[in-house]
Amino acid sequence: MDERRRMVLQVLDGSLSVSSAAREFGVSRPTVRQWVNRAKLGGLESMGEFSRRPRSIPRQADPAVVEQVLSLASEYEDWGARKIWALMGKESAPVCERTVDRILARHGRRILPAKKPQAPAVRFERENPNDLLQVDFKKMGPRQNRFLVLSVIDDCSRFMLGLEQVPDETLHSCWSVMWRVFGEYGLPSSVLCDNGSCFRNNATWRWSSFDLRLMLLDVRPIHGRPYHPQTQGKVERFHRTLEWELGRKLGKHDELAPLMEAFRTRYNWVRPHESVDLEIPGSLYKPSARQRPDKMPEPFFPKGSVIRRVGMDGYLWLKGIRHNLGRALAGLPVGLLYDEGQSPNVVWGNFVLGRLSEFQTGK
Repeated sequence: MDERRRMVLQVLDGSLSVSSAAREFGVSRPTVRQWVNRAKLGGLESMGEFSRRPRSIPRQADPAVVEQVLSLASEYEDWGARKIWALMGKESAPVCERTVDRILARHGRRILPAKKPQAPAVRFERENPNDLLQVDFKKMGPRQNRFLVLSVIDDCSRFMLGLEQVPDETLHSCWSVMWRVFGEYGLPSSVLCDNGSCFRNNATWRWSSFDLRLMLLDVRPIHGRPYHPQTQGKVERFHRTLEWELGRKLGKHDELAPLMEAFRTRYNWVRPHESVDLEIPGSLYKPSARQRPDKMPEPFFPKGSVIRRVGMDGYLWLKGIRHNLGRALAGLPVGLLYDEGQSPNVVWGNFVLGRLSEFQTGK
């Protein structure tokens, strides 16, 4: 400070030129001129450091907005800037998404996104709710207290129709959940599942008992390719959210049912979903117009079908030739629809299982 004043005084009394002062005091000539001009305008008292804070900060958010952002971040601590901005009204929000992100970063509340897996080469998405449901099991909880849940997700809206703890991956456990889901939301057009033990006949590539029950309800079963979980990308992504927002926080003695119900409500009716343009799944989903019957229908077949019963070993004998229809059909009737000059179609409900000749195994 004293050096600065001495430099200015010597320039003002003519003992040093601007260039000489710059060389002697080790500063630039513009700096010398700046301090000389300041002394002329305000006297030597103005030689102290001025605040470098801008006179105005156009992008600084209103304190009330900052408080709102931080309040939402505290309530939904697992959500990042995009979802919080969507909760504030998206385009009608008082600030943009980047400002929300800056507020979170400034207060140490920014959520770093998890590394996203590589997207499949071809993505599919149904146009309407209930066109396709995705179903899968997930193991959750601390290592000492693992448990199993079954999830049911609507492909179009991402609405969660079912999230229930089940004792195992058997047909009985799975179907009890599906039956309740169908009773509450109606019947979908199709159901996509993997090749797990209750969804697929492991002995052959044939349909499972789960598939046959769906077909009697006029619901088409679809299976993902083995070892390709990306086929069920929606429910797999849901399970990552479930683990992040609920699973990793579960303690050994936590009561699960109320926690799962709270998560389900938040996921369906509060949480904006990025894959549906930050809309809330519950605002997009509508129950199916196709109501579930009160009880499972008995096997039925199209008009003109010839009824044959499959043996208890899963084989159907016709004209001395054995056909392997799979153990899921063991002891059950099937329909044969004959076309002139061709092997008959094997039918179950409204679905064609294939030409009988496709199942031939020998005499």
